[in-house]
Amino acid sequence: MEEVGALIKRLREEKGMSQRQLATLSRVDRGYINQLEAGKEGSISLRTARKLAIALGKPPEVFLQNGNSSHTETPEEILDRLKLATPVSIPIYTDYPFHAGDPVEPIDFVYRARPKLANKNIEGYVVHGKCLEPHINNGDVIIVDRDGEINNGDVVACLLDNELHLARLRKIADELWLENKNSRRKFEECQMAAPVIECIRRLK
Repeated sequence: MEEVGALIKRLREEKGMSQRQLATLSRVDRGYINQLEAGKEGSISLRTARKLAIALGKPPEVFLQNGNSSHTETPEEILDRLKLATPVSIPIYTDYPFHAGDPVEPIDFVYRARPKLANKNIEGYVVHGKCLEPHINNGDVIIVDRDGEINNGDVVACLLDNELHLARLRKIADELWLENKNSRRKFEECQMAAPVIECIRRLK
């Protein structure tokens, strides 16, 4: 069975990461990562496994099942493991409640793996309109990260004139624009904006 340090090194190199890059992404000390990869540390805690797993795009169990059987979990780690096993429930709304007003009740929920979405402000909205067809259709559900970073080329859910609009962010001549089939608007006109991280197609 592959030792945990060798496994971390292999996964890191497959991603083309340096130890410093992995340390930055995972917020695990670079010196400790070096000790693990050198075989000077035989086991890692669940908390550290979770941090490294998220950075490497793997489930934490992949580290804990490889050369780490001697580790005894603390009560806090057991609770962390149970939390990881519980998926995140994402509320789905018919209206886009970025604006101030009364709380809006979700009409449904979808569930996703916790490691990818932990500590993020994730919500879903039913799409009304055809401004981004064929990529996003009327009746689809978009999942947005309200705290997510928006980059050039991203599909963005934005509040314009107090209505939900979907558009792709484009940088043109050092200015940011929101483009879809119907219009082009300056990004600065948005009242609120969030990147769309997933689209769920409704077949019926």
